[in-house]
Amino acid sequence: MHEARRPRRRAVTVAGCWLALLLVVACNRGPAEEALAAAEQALTAAPEVETYAPEEFAAISLVLRQAHASQAEGRHTDALRAAQPLPDRIAAAAQAAARRKQQLAAAWSTLATDVNARVEAARARLVTLTALEAISSERVSAAAADLAALEQAWTDAVARYDGGDPLGAMAAGDAVKAKAEALACYHRASGCRTGSSR
Repeated sequence: MHEARRPRRRAVTVAGCWLALLLVVACNRGPAEEALAAAEQALTAAPEVETYAPEEFAAISLVLRQAHASQAEGRHTDALRAAQPLPDRIAAAAQAAARRKQQLAAAWSTLATDVNARVEAARARLVTLTALEAISSERVSAAAADLAALEQAWTDAVARYDGGDPLGAMAAGDAVKAKAEALACYHRASGCRTGSSR
């Protein structure tokens, strides 16, 4: 009779363990939802992370998506563990993004001053070329086209910066600067090795 009770006790014990496990999982559902909401709120409150720290933003977003997937699949403990550290990580990313924003603003100011000066110099060279009788009309037309392309490229770079894409604007601005340097060499009377091949 005692032996008949043992299987029942074991069954009750196993059932109790499963019930306890289910309760633990169920208990983590609420905290996981709160952690996910906190992470989402922190990321929304730090839009500069996406702009100035895009790689970290992508990594955080991936972890957040995976945590949401875990939550949807009922793996609340996994979701909780993934989401809990995110607000602190986002705060650190926001601080890094703020530093990067300041650095880019200073770099852009320097670049803008440089490129604007080069564009003005290109305009002055075009006036000079136009006044020289020895210069062919084809060369003057080519210089005018080069200047127009340079001005348009710089206008586009400025628009990207003003539109909230400082990283893209810096890359575009550096390209404009390089083109302005090449044109300066080409149109200089003495010429230079880095100039245009035309």
